[in-house]
This record gives sequence, C-alpha cells and structure tokens, in this order.
Amino acid sequence: MTANRLRSEATIEADERVPLVRITRDFAASPAQLVRAHTDPDLFARWVGPDGMDTRIVDWDARDGGCWRYVATRDGIDFEFRGCFHQITDTRIVQTFTFMGMPDGVALETMRFEDLGNGRTRLHAQSLVDSFEERDAFLASGMETGIDEGYRKLDALLASGGAGAIDLTALSPAERHRAVARRFGEVAAATHDWQAPTPVAGWVARDVVGHLVEWFPAFLASGGVDLPIGPDVEADPAGAWRALAVAVQDVLDDPDQATSTFTHPYAGTHRLDEAIDRFYIADVFMHTWDLARAAGVDAELDERFCAVLVEGMEPIDELLRSSGQYGPRHPVADDAGVVARLVAFIGRDPDWAAPGV
Repeated sequence: MTANRLRSEATIEADERVPLVRITRDFAASPAQLVRAHTDPDLFARWVGPDGMDTRIVDWDARDGGCWRYVATRDGIDFEFRGCFHQITDTRIVQTFTFMGMPDGVALETMRFEDLGNGRTRLHAQSLVDSFEERDAFLASGMETGIDEGYRKLDALLASGGAGAIDLTALSPAERHRAVARRFGEVAAATHDWQAPTPVAGWVARDVVGHLVEWFPAFLASGGVDLPIGPDVEADPAGAWRALAVAVQDVLDDPDQATSTFTHPYAGTHRLDEAIDRFYIADVFMHTWDLARAAGVDAELDERFCAVLVEGMEPIDELLRSSGQYGPRHPVADDAGVVARLVAFIGRDPDWAAPGV
C-alpha cells in the first residue's frame, strides 16, 4: 500500500510502510538508451534537474564500484550531489545518492528499465532512505518539479537522437574519447563470449580488445608517452579495456599533457591530444562495430561522425589500401546508410552477423 501519490507526469508514490519513494514513467526509448542517459556524464548533465539548472560533472566513473559527483548551479547557488554506482547492467542501475546540503542522508536508489516493445521503456525507480522524516524532507525539497522538468528534457534529448544525441563531431578530443570509449565499454560489458567470431577475418571478440590494447600504448611509447600496464587481455579482456580507457582519458584530461608536443618517428609531430584523436579515437569508434556484431548488440554509431570519417578517408582510399590498414572495400548499394558505407569502406560486410545471433 502506498500513500501521498503526488501530482506529476511521472507517478511518484511514498510508501507508508517503509521510508521509500517509488517513481514510474514511460519513455519513447529503448532500455539501452535510458541506461546510457543515466550513466554517460555528457548526456546526464544535459537533462538532470529542473529547468534553469546548470550541471557540471566533477567526478564520474560509471562502472560497478565507481563513484560520481556533480554540482548543479541555479541563480548563482551551487548544490552538490555525490554517490557510487553499485551495479550497472543492460536493464538495471543500483547506486547511492547524497545531497551534500544534507550530508548525513544517503539514499539507496534502484532503477529498472522494463522493455515495453515498440521502442518504449518503463522506468521503475525507487529511493530508500533511513527515516520517514528524511524521506519527507526529500519530497518537500522540490523533488517532483525536478523529476518532471528533468524527464521532459530527457524526452527532448531522446527525440533529438536518443542515446547518440551527443554530436561527436562537435566535441573536443577529451570529450570525444570519453563518449567513444564509453560506448565501446558498454559493448564490452555486453560481450559474454570472447571467443565469438567477428567481422574481421581470423579475429574473435577478444582480439578486438587485444588489437587496441597492444598497438596504441606502443604507438604512444614510441613518442615518449608511457601508459600504465593493465590486466592481461587473455585473462580479462573487459578489464584490459577499462584500464586502457582510463589511462588515455587521464592523459586527455590533463591540460599540460594533452597540449604537449608529441613526435612519433613515423606519424610526425602533433599536439598530443590531436594525435590521440586522429590516430586512435576513430579506430576505437570503428572497432566498436566489430565487437558489437560479435556480441549481437547494436553498435549505436553516431552517423554524423561516420559521415566525417568516410568523407575524410575517401580521398586517400588508395593510400589506405596500399598501407594495409584496410582490406578491399565491400560493395554496398548507392543508397546505403552512412554506417553501412563506413564499415564497407574499411572492408566489412555491413550485413555480417555472428553465427546463431
């Protein structure tokens, strides 16, 4: 039994038996899009909270055991929030939540994303606190307005492009790496058979991670930049990827290091963040498609970035083929979509699917 059903676009219910608030709301989106909207820091900052609130992400480590912190500013006043992710799956997020204006209050939040079919998902969220007084204080603090206005912003964000609403072409190298690496990590987390075949002849899923973990640290080391060594790819491919993604992001997030001069014996001299952007981030982006096909999930590639990559590679087609970076272009129809054209350009069959998927 519940009490205090509040007027809201979402259904917000206060349980009369335990200090718990339940929230239910439907979205025109897939569970994957909603999980990403709640765990991708760039997306999250664009919709969370009431209208007129600007959100700045301070810390964000969206993985089991990772912590987060953000500051929301309105009318010149800062409101700080923090917590930790306890579990992130394809359909569920469990985390703690603390408003630093009430630092002794810690809520345990569980969000479940129910696939309703036809591109719709129902969010079932609950927030458990220590006492009824604490729960009632949360409700009285403007929770209903924040939820309704925040979710309306999320509706608009999803309508403008779903979980891929961030335009990768408009981001800095650090922001672009964060978004691209995040999606590759999501696909890696969804990969349950690391021996599954991939669209790359002779490669299994583990080899996709192995390729990135092997070539890029060696590339940076040739220019005097050493990354920490992560877990062994054979034993822990997902862990090896996470370690690489964190190490590269740390470099890009350090202004002094990111803007330093990087000279590679064969690739020439560049600003370090621009070298990472040019030679590595696009590679991660394209290999996301390979791993996603092996795992039987949607790569969700940003079509705008696909178009930029195709446009940039077309004029040097012959050079790329002769260098051995890509195999023969796979034929596609003239009206093929831009994702299909990109993967066909780099030698993949856009219609390839793993056996049994």
